Amino acid sequence: MEPFRILVVAADDHIGEPLRRELEQRAGDRTPEVRVVVPALAQTPFEQAAGAVDEGMEHAREHLGESLERMHEAGVEGEGQVGDSDPMLAIEDSLYGFPADEIVIVTHPEDEARWLEADLFERAKKRFEPPIHHYVHRDGGVEEAGYRGAGVEASDQAEVDLDSHNLPRFTVRDIAGIVVAIVGTIILIVIASANPDETGSTFDVDALHTIIAGLFALINIAHIVALVLFESVGYRGLPQRLFANLSLYGTPAAIVVSLLLLLV
Repeated sequence: MEPFRILVVAADDHIGEPLRRELEQRAGDRTPEVRVVVPALAQTPFEQAAGAVDEGMEHAREHLGESLERMHEAGVEGEGQVGDSDPMLAIEDSLYGFPADEIVIVTHPEDEARWLEADLFERAKKRFEPPIHHYVHRDGGVEEAGYRGAGVEASDQAEVDLDSHNLPRFTVRDIAGIVVAIVGTIILIVIASANPDETGSTFDVDALHTIIAGLFALINIAHIVALVLFESVGYRGLPQRLFANLSLYGTPAAIVVSLLLLLV
């Protein structure tokens, strides 16, 4: 008999009671398999766009340990991991290797929720096919907040399909990186083509400007192409973070260096 797989998205660590309820109601005689994913949630849209998720990662690691303890106290064994700062991507990444029969989302109340947590259930039920049960930790206990059976909501199917025909779904940080990459590359090219060095110095500033502009043009083009075309086949993890940081932070730094070279 196939195991009954539950993916728990734990924005709050009170997962023991929701898990116990779901297993009692739906697992039947099937052996339960549980995976807990804790998104490294940012506090604000600015932190999300800038990729400033160190605090969110630390909080998520602590949160994961507490969630696993509560799961064990409820008599359930399973595994856990820290997920992407965007909980939708965290769910998507987890489903690749863990085809869940059900998704359980446990969150804080809306007035206590972190960035991208408050409407997580509403967004998830429009995107993912497994049944989704939403619980909210409130006043020391956990209460049911919503349920959606198997399948994407019919009323939203057209919108979901329209989004998926062309471009992948971008996070706020992805969009910020694309804008910085495009605008920054244009600025670097303008700097490289303007103000030719007529000093006769042995130090070829023009060549250095051209090298900087060419290097970051290649980096930024590669990053944008990968985001647009290859995200669905694994452009995540270390390569994605490396190129995203080079585009988002390296491009402005390269502009500053190029402007300083104009003074040489």
